[in-house]
Amino acid sequence: MYNVIVAGGGASGLTAAIFAAKNGHQVTILEHKDRVGKKILMTGNGRCNLTNMSDVHGKYYSSDKQSLQKIYDTLVSFGANDTRAFFERIGLYTKEKKDGGVYPVSEQAAVVLEVLRGECERLGVRTITGCEVRTVKPLKQGGTVGVVYSGEDAAGRQAQFHYDRLILATGGKAAPASGSDGSGYRLAKMLGHSVIKPLPALVQLRCAGSFFKSVSGVRAQAGITLYIDGTKAAFDEGELQLTDYGISGIPVFQFSRVAARALDGGKLCEAGINFLAYVEDRASFIKENASIKRWGYKTVEALLLGMVHKKLAAMVCKKHKIGAGALVSEAGEKAVRECIAELFDFRVKIMETNPFENAQVCSGGVPLWEVDETFRSKLSKDVYLVGELLDCDGICGGYNLQWAWATGAIAGTAAALREDRT
Repeated sequence: MYNVIVAGGGASGLTAAIFAAKNGHQVTILEHKDRVGKKILMTGNGRCNLTNMSDVHGKYYSSDKQSLQKIYDTLVSFGANDTRAFFERIGLYTKEKKDGGVYPVSEQAAVVLEVLRGECERLGVRTITGCEVRTVKPLKQGGTVGVVYSGEDAAGRQAQFHYDRLILATGGKAAPASGSDGSGYRLAKMLGHSVIKPLPALVQLRCAGSFFKSVSGVRAQAGITLYIDGTKAAFDEGELQLTDYGISGIPVFQFSRVAARALDGGKLCEAGINFLAYVEDRASFIKENASIKRWGYKTVEALLLGMVHKKLAAMVCKKHKIGAGALVSEAGEKAVRECIAELFDFRVKIMETNPFENAQVCSGGVPLWEVDETFRSKLSKDVYLVGELLDCDGICGGYNLQWAWATGAIAGTAAALREDRT
């Protein structure tokens, strides 16, 4: 038997601990929050989208094509079916929804955490909360991790834990209240690893424009195109949420990572919003609805609110200096055409993302070329790095949790079975 230390008690850390403990080794989880799994409780709006049965290609990001291929290879080794089988073995049954998303049958994230904790207890995994890993010291015959305790029972005490294998599962920087405060990057650097600059992902975008306060709270099915320096870079469609500072919602989250990287590089980012995504023939729609003969008796605002939310209709009219009581016949077909055309392609300048506190995950992290196929460090032989600490992030829909389960399972198994010290 030898000691396996898991730094971090999130999704990847708990999974790694279970797979390592299954092989009879002494496993200890060191968690610096007051309980493990806080971020799991936040996933899927408290319902925990465990994974997704859809094809994974095009659903993940990394810094280069080789790293992206490594992600796909990992998800062949431990895919969505493996995740469902793993949870069923430890007593959690799942269901698949139309979009491929997989949830616990109860749709309660708390249940997911309970079965993970229960399996850790059954396997004898020791869990120590309220301790922060400050240092990692690799030694020839195993290493040590220095931790600082906090809390009532051990306030201020410092201690060292010996490890034969260390699994860094500390998370990234997104949602720091859950424990992902970026401390893992510092530990990785102590071991000689580099870190690709972490940036918020799956996050809201802050935009220029004083009009946002007037449309705050509006939700609309829309198609959204991301333009970087005038070139189309991404597109998604779904429920857009307008806020007093910019844009939010699943379609925004899906390409927020691309926007964050572009903004960090000093590039111009714009979003083109199609509020009339339900219309198939744009030219005919504009021609028919700008007709004075057909709609001359209506106010322009009344005409537009038949197409979009009332606040959007009022906002577009105001932008084009059309009074609230102005009739279509008074405003003229040209002005009405311009209003409708803008609803098809409403451009806003993206200024920045919301901070890590609002992000679900982060992009960047330890490059995948610095770990092998089992996520063993190529720079420190008895250390493994898993989960969000690595340079991999997925879109919404269970893909980021799938990465956590997969890397935790693979690294935990490898750490437990590898007997060599070379």
